[in-house]
Amino acid sequence: MTPTARGLSKAIPLLALVGFGMPAGPTRAEAADLTRFSIEDLLQVKVVSAAKVEQALEDTAAAVSVITADDIRRSGATSVMEALRLAPGVEVARIDSSRWAITIRGFNGRFANKLLVLIDGRTVYNPQFSGVYWENLDLLLPDIERIEVVRGPGGSLWGANAVNGVINIITKNSEETQGGLVALTVGDEERTIAGVRYGGELSDSARYRLYGQLTERDGQAFPPSGEDAEDDWRIGRGGFRLDWTPSAQDSVAVQGDFFRGVFDQNYALPSLFPPYGARELARADASGGSLQVHWERRLSATSRFDLRGYYQYESREDAINIADSNIFDLDVQHSFAPTDRQQIVWGFGYRRTRDEFKDTLYTSVAPEQATTDLFSAFVQDQVDLVPERLRLTAGVKVEHNDITGWEWQPSVRMLWSPHADHRFWGSVSRAVRTPARGESAARVNLLAVPPSVFTGNLPGLFSVFSADDLRSEELVAYEIGYRTRLAPQLSIDATAFHNDYDRVISAVPGAPFPEVRSFPPYLVFPLELQNAGSGTVSGFELAVDWRPERDWRMRFAYAFSRSDIRQDATPVYYSGDRNQLSLFSSWNLRDDLDLDLWWLYVDQSGTILTLSPFGTVKVDPYSRLNLRLGWRPRKNLELSLVGANLLDDRHLEYVQEAFTLPVEIERSIYGQLKWSF
Repeated sequence: MTPTARGLSKAIPLLALVGFGMPAGPTRAEAADLTRFSIEDLLQVKVVSAAKVEQALEDTAAAVSVITADDIRRSGATSVMEALRLAPGVEVARIDSSRWAITIRGFNGRFANKLLVLIDGRTVYNPQFSGVYWENLDLLLPDIERIEVVRGPGGSLWGANAVNGVINIITKNSEETQGGLVALTVGDEERTIAGVRYGGELSDSARYRLYGQLTERDGQAFPPSGEDAEDDWRIGRGGFRLDWTPSAQDSVAVQGDFFRGVFDQNYALPSLFPPYGARELARADASGGSLQVHWERRLSATSRFDLRGYYQYESREDAINIADSNIFDLDVQHSFAPTDRQQIVWGFGYRRTRDEFKDTLYTSVAPEQATTDLFSAFVQDQVDLVPERLRLTAGVKVEHNDITGWEWQPSVRMLWSPHADHRFWGSVSRAVRTPARGESAARVNLLAVPPSVFTGNLPGLFSVFSADDLRSEELVAYEIGYRTRLAPQLSIDATAFHNDYDRVISAVPGAPFPEVRSFPPYLVFPLELQNAGSGTVSGFELAVDWRPERDWRMRFAYAFSRSDIRQDATPVYYSGDRNQLSLFSSWNLRDDLDLDLWWLYVDQSGTILTLSPFGTVKVDPYSRLNLRLGWRPRKNLELSLVGANLLDDRHLEYVQEAFTLPVEIERSIYGQLKWSF
């Protein structure tokens, strides 16, 4: 849900272990079945995203959830984006066939700018536009070991832009993907998703895998008629991974990938001629690749050194934006335990970003080329004040960027374990989001209006103008949480939070002025970016894991948030509630037959402001129901049939804040095959 101020400010970004860390075992169609593990086993899962060192999930003083390889398989999800709906508190909305709006704890949008997304530690958060091109993340799902989701600030470890949360997609070690795999999905909307993978050995200490995937998806539908939106898309991806253990203390991982996608997308584009706005179906071309090296050396049983470096490039050309980016990143980390009650992790990093924009009819960025540098250092100290009872974790990250200069992000967390089955935790954190290049050096032409007495009988053009004096957005977050194992078959994880935002970047109306150097002449209604917003987002998240029987697992999740974001100097403000409920049932009918049901309900009050001829669009509450039947006639072969969005023909989930049209998401039926050899 988007307030006027926040909706306007978001237009700028448009320009500018398998399962819970358990051993995967040999590659096979039948993944590790988590219905066989106890609640206690699952709570002992190791996660790394919340503290940058391995910790048991139940001993983490943060709101963390893990989406496992088995969760992804049994959900029938065909993309990372769909799989993220499994995590409580993650807001996932599909805009059209290829575009998504994903965030944690508010401020959702096409380029949600307060969420850090990583793949094996490599950030895919785009510094040009402050967001993620989710359609580019068409990953081979059987290669994913788990997805760790940290709800809440992660700036003290991960740096600027890890404001509302961190999503870390972790892929499998090559040792767990030996042999061959063929994965095929065919359906009416998911036309074809064909993936192949082969893993082998170079020596006793070195293993590799090669993979490729081609995806073609059908378009969705326009409301209310159900007319085909024609927003089909196709993407191909390939890559490799090499894992080498030259000694008992050292491990090296080298991985790389490349992709190329073609996306048919609808745009509502402004025009200074009648009818002053029209639908245009245009093609977006995107390509990119990355190369990453990770070296880990275990200095002792309690000390580890990590060196990670990567290079990635991306190129995109669509109706609104033409841009290229190149990023080089180097991170060094060291963890050690000076005593048996203390663990310290520290490190430093450097990132260089070089990007190039080309002007279009709707956007311009100056200068067209720029190179920026980011320097960072962090330290975190974890101390057991009372062994096995009370733990204090404090840390801070300091960064220097070329836009706002020095930034600091501290965090203090406390974990209290009064009983082996109960954990209480609380935290106070400060996080910042630095402005993107598109917010500090761009102009965006958003919406044209016909001549009227208000425009002096000239056509009017609403344009967003960036500023060179923007400061970082600031968040101070307060969290409390409780985890308990009420019985061997039942666990509960609850979190309450209050986020206090300041200096939120929003667009403030300025004085209109005529533009007479073009034909036809027109009146410009400027919207000037300023740090004019502030307010709060508060909420509650609940996750329940219950095993009524040995072969039946049920998971319930509920998330509620209330937003109140106001813009200074104007009466514009936003307040609204969001409720999300999820029920995921996994039932092993017999050893070779699975039945999975996944129900999701979303209710978001209010309307979404769009800077297009549509003005505001109401998104009604909607429910999604997915059913999956999986059969393993042989140990290395799995067949499944999935029905998605079964409760209605189609429904609206989100409308992009500018340039796009409302598109409804349709029901789909597809079959899946996984064969390993």
